[in-house]
Amino acid sequence: MRILLFILFVVVNSSCEKTVNIPLPNEANKLVLNLIMNKDSIMMARVTISERMNNYQSPVDIKNAVVNLYENGTFKETLTQYEYSGRFYYRSNTLPLAGATYKVTASVPGYTEVSGSDYIPDTVQMEEIRITAAQSVVWLTKATIAVQWHDDPDVQNYYRVRIYDINEWMNANGSGGRQKIQHSFEAEEATLNIFSDKERGEFYTTDALFNGRSPRFTFKANTGSNVRKMIVEVSSLTYNSYNYLNSSYMAREKSDDGFSEKVIVFNNIENGLGIVGGVAQREYILEK
Repeated sequence: MRILLFILFVVVNSSCEKTVNIPLPNEANKLVLNLIMNKDSIMMARVTISERMNNYQSPVDIKNAVVNLYENGTFKETLTQYEYSGRFYYRSNTLPLAGATYKVTASVPGYTEVSGSDYIPDTVQMEEIRITAAQSVVWLTKATIAVQWHDDPDVQNYYRVRIYDINEWMNANGSGGRQKIQHSFEAEEATLNIFSDKERGEFYTTDALFNGRSPRFTFKANTGSNVRKMIVEVSSLTYNSYNYLNSSYMAREKSDDGFSEKVIVFNNIENGLGIVGGVAQREYILEK
């Protein structure tokens, strides 16, 4: 009886098996157009070919693309090719203006034309930014940075904050140098209490919980005692640039974590991959 039951179980179990084929989209060999447009700064677009996920080589630069720029629907210029540090870009002479919408198209022989568009936000209206430094040991200083800005209640707003050390030096010949180094930090907000104390390299937020008000954020960073100056970069983002920059940052953060859910990087390019996004970025120098 036991043998018959076992045989019956095997037959029934095997008869329930079903093969399901899941079609996965092929994202390789597509045009990739990337351009983050900063208010009042020269535009630098990059056009490449997408690679498979298991290909660890650098993306292939496209050198024969025709990249056109449109401002508020009107043709503005064709971007010129520019080489920097072994990479090829397409550079404009146009400085993007706050409130204007820019569309960028890229045409490459053998591929469907790709395009993306976004508007340029205005600079964040700052209310207060200050730093307090306390030396913990001889070589280490704990810096607390308070940042407060005013949020426009009439539109949905998106923000990014990054912090840098400024390393300055002078040699025996009297010539010196200056280096900006991105710094990781902790983000806290006492009123909302929604952020953990995990260190991060970039801080992103929307105005969903403080629309129309003036939120105050506190950032903490451990810096070398020899660092006298720091930079706080506050950027206003659009929906497109916020989702792309935030998702790509999260994807980098979780790439080595096998237990975390994989992040899909945001894309707003028609017929291809990448981003055309607007930002308004401004730096503030603080002395400890």
